[in-house]
Amino acid sequence: MILYEFEGKKLISQAGINVPKSELVDSPSYQITIKPPLVLKAQVLSGKRAEVGGIVKVSPNDDVAFSLELLFDKTINKEKVEKVLVEELVEYEVEYYLSISYDTDHRSPVLTISQSGGTGVEERIAQAFTIDPLKQVVIPAKAGIQVEGLFMDPHMREDDIIGKLIKLFFERDCLLLEINPLVWIPDQVGNDKGKWMALDAKIKLDDDAKPRHEDWDFSPRSAPGHNPTLNEIEAKKIDQGDYRGTAGSAYFDLDGDIAILSSGGGVSLTAMDALIGFGGKPANFTEYSGNPPKEKVVKLTKIVLNKPNIHGLWIIGTVAANFTDIYETLSGIIEGLRANEKELGKKFDFPIVVRRGGPNQEKAYQMLREVKDFNLILQGEETSITRSAQIMAEEAKKYVTAS
Repeated sequence: MILYEFEGKKLISQAGINVPKSELVDSPSYQITIKPPLVLKAQVLSGKRAEVGGIVKVSPNDDVAFSLELLFDKTINKEKVEKVLVEELVEYEVEYYLSISYDTDHRSPVLTISQSGGTGVEERIAQAFTIDPLKQVVIPAKAGIQVEGLFMDPHMREDDIIGKLIKLFFERDCLLLEINPLVWIPDQVGNDKGKWMALDAKIKLDDDAKPRHEDWDFSPRSAPGHNPTLNEIEAKKIDQGDYRGTAGSAYFDLDGDIAILSSGGGVSLTAMDALIGFGGKPANFTEYSGNPPKEKVVKLTKIVLNKPNIHGLWIIGTVAANFTDIYETLSGIIEGLRANEKELGKKFDFPIVVRRGGPNQEKAYQMLREVKDFNLILQGEETSITRSAQIMAEEAKKYVTAS
C-alpha cells in the first residue's frame, strides 16, 4: 500500500524526524492559518507531480485561494486531486536524496544516498549500502559522501537520522521509505546549530503486515493513477479482520462483460491473457485462494456480479495442489449467485463456465451437476485453461447475439 505524502510524513514525524509545519486541505475554501510563503502540494499517489503543476509555491503577494482552486481542478496521471498539503516554505543549505528499499540483487534492504535531491534524482549518481538489521550500517570514507551532521559518527546509531529511518522501516513493515529531499536547515540566529528536515516522503507498506498494526487506518486506495471504484473498496473489506484465506484483496474493475472468479497461484493473469486473446472482455480481475470460507466467497461473488451488462461468468483455476476446499468455494459461488438474483431482482441466464480442481473435487462437481437454475458449463482438468478461455469467449458472444 502506497501512502499519500501527508500520511508518510505523519509516520516520519512520529519517528522523531522533523517535517515542515503543514495543514491538510480538502476544499479551495479552506481557511489556511499558516502565513505565506507556502508550498501547495497535490496529494496523489503517482510520482512526478511537480512536472505537471502539482506543486505550487505561493508568495505573500499571491492569491492562495486561487492557487488552491487551480490545484483542486487538476487531474494528475488520471488521479483527481482531492486533498492538498499546505506547508511552510523552508529555506535550506544542503539536500540529500535518501531511500530504504528491498533489493533483489542484494537480497536485503539497501540504503541509497545521493548528495543531490529533487526531481530527476534517478539520473544522478547515488550509492547503495546493504542493511543488516542485526548489524550497524557502515559507510566507508572512500564512498566520498559528506555525512557530517547526517550521522553522529561513521557508524549508524539509533539517535542518528538514518538510524531513526532504518528503525521506522522495520517497525512499520515498509517496502519503501523515500525522502526527497532530506535537507539541512541552519539555525536562524546564525550559530552552528541547525536541524535535518524531511521535505517530502514516499512510503510503501507491506499489506500482508496489516495484522501486526492495529493503527493502520488508512483510507482505501488503488494503484497510482487510479481512483478506486465502490466495488474495489468493498472487495478489499472482505479480508479485513478475517484472515482465513483471501477473497477480494486483489480486485479491479475492468470495462468488459465477462465476470471472472479466479483462483490464485499465478493462473489468474495467464487466464486473463488467454481470454483476451480469444476476443473475450473481462469485467474484472480478482483472485480467491488459501482456502477462504464459503461466506467470504459469497461476498466476492456478489461484488463480481453486481455490475450491469454481464454476459458470462468464468470460474477458472488450476487443479489446486494446496488445501483449498473446492466444494466449499464453489458452494459459496452458487450461493452468491442465488443471493444476487434475489437482491437485484433479475435472472442470471448467461453462460457460467467452471474449470476448477482440487480437494473435494468429486463432491463439488456432483453438487454442480445438480444445479438446474443456472447455465453451467462444467470442465475438468482435461480442458486446458486456453481451451476454457476460448469456450468462455465463444459462449459469451453467443449469449449477446441471442439476447
